[in-house]
Amino acid sequence: MSDLAEAELIEEQPEYIISEKFLIFSILGKLYSFPSRIISEIALFDAVYPLPLMPSYVLGVINRYSVPYALFDLGILFNNAPSSCNKTLILKDQIDRIAFLIDDVTGIVDIMPENLFILERSSELNELTDAVSASFSWNGNDVFILDVNRILERVSEETA
Repeated sequence: MSDLAEAELIEEQPEYIISEKFLIFSILGKLYSFPSRIISEIALFDAVYPLPLMPSYVLGVINRYSVPYALFDLGILFNNAPSSCNKTLILKDQIDRIAFLIDDVTGIVDIMPENLFILERSSELNELTDAVSASFSWNGNDVFILDVNRILERVSEETA
C-alpha cells in the first residue's frame, strides 16, 4: 500500500474515543469519584467557620490560601452520618469554591465512556441517586460519579 493510500485510510477512520481520568475517594466506606479535570487539590484543614441558615451537610467555610471554600460533608448528605476525617477534596475555582470532606483518596483510574453506567433520573429519588450521574466498576466495587451541579441545585433548593 502506498503512503498516500495509507494516509487516506487513516483519515477515513473515526476519531478515537479517549478515556477520562477519575479520582476515586471513600466516604464512610463507600467509593465515589469526580472527573479529575475538576479537582484542584486534596488538603487537610484545621478550622471550619460555620455558616448560618445552611443545610446540615454544609459544615461552613474553610480557608485555602486566603480564599473561602464552602465545606460539604457528603456523609451527612448521603447517609445522615458525619464523616470524622479532616481531608478535603477541593474543586477548581472555575467550577465553584467548594470542598468536600472525604475519608481518603483510593485511586485514580482511566475509564472509557463505554464502561460508564449512566443513571437515569427518576421520580423516586433519594439523596444519593439525585447526586450521582453515573457509575463504573473498579476492583470489584461500584464507584459512583457525583454530579457537582446536582449537589449545588439541592443546596439552592433547601436554602431558598
